[in-house]
Amino acid sequence: MFSVAKAKRQQQMFSVAKAKRQQQMFSVAKAKRQQQMFSVAKAKRQLQMFFLCESKASATKRPAGTEINPTLW
Repeated sequence: MFSVAKAKRQQQMFSVAKAKRQQQMFSVAKAKRQQQMFSVAKAKRQLQMFFLCESKASATKRPAGTEINPTLW
C-alpha cells in the first residue's frame, strides 16, 4: 500500500513538473515569436518610412532650369 501511494505521489509530482516545464517552454517560445514579430514589423515600418522619405525628396527635386522663380509672384 505504501509503495502504491508513493508511486502515485511521484507520478503526480512528475506530471506537475512536466506541466511547469511545458508552460515555461511555451512562454519562452511565445515571447521569442512576439519579439521576432515586433522586430519584423519595426523593420517594415522603418523601410516604408525610408522609401516615403526618399520618394518625397526625389519628388521635390527639379531638373536644372525648371526651378520656381520667386520673383514672378
